[in-house]
Amino acid sequence: MKKNLATFISANISANRRFIPLFTTATLFFIAYAVGAVFFEGMRESQIFLNLFRTSPFLLIAAIGGTYVILSGGIDLSVGGVIALTTVASAALLRAGWNPLVVMLLMLAMGTIIGVTIGCLVTYLQVQPFIATLAFLWIGRGLCFFISDDSIAINNPVYKILSQTRILIPGLSDPVTKEGSFISLLVVLALVVLALAIYIAHYTRFGRTVYAIGGNEQSARLMGLRVNSTKVGVYALAGFCSALAGITYSIYVGSGHGLYVQGFELTVIASVVMGGTMLTGGVGYILGTMFGVLLLVVTQTLIQSTGQLSSWWTNIVVGVLTMVFIGVQSLLAKRKKRGAAVRKGGVFLMLLRNRKSLFAVGGTLCLIVLTILGFSFLFSGITSTPIAYQEKPFRQDQAASLMKSGAVITYERNGGPTCIDELYVIYPDGTIKGDNGAMNVEKQVTPAEVSSLLEGIAQLGWFTEELYSTWHKPCGQCYTYFISVSYQGQEKTVQAVNGGTDAPAEYWQIISLINGVIPPITPTQ
Repeated sequence: MKKNLATFISANISANRRFIPLFTTATLFFIAYAVGAVFFEGMRESQIFLNLFRTSPFLLIAAIGGTYVILSGGIDLSVGGVIALTTVASAALLRAGWNPLVVMLLMLAMGTIIGVTIGCLVTYLQVQPFIATLAFLWIGRGLCFFISDDSIAINNPVYKILSQTRILIPGLSDPVTKEGSFISLLVVLALVVLALAIYIAHYTRFGRTVYAIGGNEQSARLMGLRVNSTKVGVYALAGFCSALAGITYSIYVGSGHGLYVQGFELTVIASVVMGGTMLTGGVGYILGTMFGVLLLVVTQTLIQSTGQLSSWWTNIVVGVLTMVFIGVQSLLAKRKKRGAAVRKGGVFLMLLRNRKSLFAVGGTLCLIVLTILGFSFLFSGITSTPIAYQEKPFRQDQAASLMKSGAVITYERNGGPTCIDELYVIYPDGTIKGDNGAMNVEKQVTPAEVSSLLEGIAQLGWFTEELYSTWHKPCGQCYTYFISVSYQGQEKTVQAVNGGTDAPAEYWQIISLINGVIPPITPTQ
């Protein structure tokens, strides 16, 4: 009986081995979230689960484009440059008074043209995808600062509607009071793109050709498939998705800047690999990419929920998971080459024959884990009291005193790579003052601009339960923020740390609104 059961399981695994990476990623995600729900009470709330989608629509959209490129056997490093350029260009055009719909269409056309250019370089000039896309990463970043050196706030009403509109979840919310669990329009957009991408990949000639090219490009040519035009189309689609992700990101943060999404292209690749798509091409599923994105986000959420670990641990865990999935892909590739042996002896016999490889992979992972733990232990004393970075005392007592003296907004930013501590105060008459302990700045705006700023902050739900304080241990690149707002007889202070997903998305939109009016303290930044 046991032998028959083992044979049955082995036969089913062998017959459906292409689904193993997808199933593994989905299982790891649900296990990770279940563990978090057990240890952290907040993760048992439905809204926290939905926040995994709310904080990553731009990542999912970009990863979908990256999946097509990797499925075709290529790689795309231009993602971050295209997204940053899209945010800056769209913000600049909107500031100049352009129609938001025209701006969006123009950005999508720009991304598609960049993708077509990369595709032509790769296909017709035989430029390596790594080199071609890397070039456009730097071109995109450079053009951002050609447009503007500073962040450009987006105050367009259409963008505000797109960012603030909530779609209540039936059964988890009250339609009368309009409270409860919800998602944003950006999440709906990402899910629509996901559904279309799945359909194109599995039910169209274009999608089947992409898989064929990734599996064996020479065989695809011999079969008479349109290889060249498909490869150009793949990069055009990736450029379109990057531009769409850039539009989504600019709506999400309410501004544009050339320094946004640094290293994002590597995050996209990690999400695709963790989703089960093989880097060699030809194997993978778009749905798996979604679970890869969710696994990355839930990892970040779990690390932040501890309140003790630096957000840099997210990069370490994602790096280990990426190597695990690459190792699994290598084993599956070996098994594919030895398919005849698997059919005769079953998957368990194959694993037995490859026990040396299994031991090598397992030993390597154990060594990596032990090395990480060793470094964490050895340098714990150093990291707890760093020399290069030491957090300055917060000045919330001073901020509270300023609020009592008639200020309507105080804004403190503490930390970062240069260890700053900036405190700004905004008065109803439009007077704005700021200092970092060594230098003072001042700016005068109109009272109407202050009223508009306060109204925008209130519309983002500042005085509701949706805006709440969060905290996790900041890394050397992260900032801790304190914002106090007084408006129409109400006063509230909210704290958050960037570099994570625990803070409400609206908090970063409010910071973008404030950054749009305060003067920079240039010498310390």
